[in-house]
Amino acid sequence: MFTNEMDHDESLITLLDDEGFYEDIKIYLYDDIVIIRQWDEEIDNFKDIGMSPEMFEQFQAALHSPTGAFIVKTK
Repeated sequence: MFTNEMDHDESLITLLDDEGFYEDIKIYLYDDIVIIRQWDEEIDNFKDIGMSPEMFEQFQAALHSPTGAFIVKTK
C-alpha cells in the first residue's frame, strides 16, 4: 500500500509494508532534492538518504530495466 500527498512545495510518497514487518518509507520530493526516510528502532532515529531529482529518475528507470549499463536522459 502507498499514499501520495502534495503540498505547495513538497510531494510525499509513503510506502507501507502490508505485512507489518518493516517501518514505513517516506519519500519527500522537492525541486532540488529527494529524501528517502525510514525510522530505525535500533538507533531510535530516522535514517535518511538524499539524492538529486535526476538520480531519483535513474532509480525509477533502473527498476524497469534489464541488467546492463544505461544513461537516462532527463526531461
